[in-house]
Amino acid sequence: MNNLIDLGGFTTQLSVTDRERLRVIVRKVHLRHYPQDKLTNFECDKLIEAWGPEVAGQLVKKAVDAGMFN
Repeated sequence: MNNLIDLGGFTTQLSVTDRERLRVIVRKVHLRHYPQDKLTNFECDKLIEAWGPEVAGQLVKKAVDAGMFN
């Protein structure tokens, strides 16, 4: 699947690493009860776009600081 889905927002400016990190956070925390067969990168990216850059940045920082990612 294409890792660079363009929703026309700030996520196009994220590094591939940060975008993948945010998708992991969305899948593990925010949409964990969402049907897995419907949980595509596009669905994750829509939620990330809705949060905006400040919230997304805070989530990545907290997850990295907590050791969720190497």
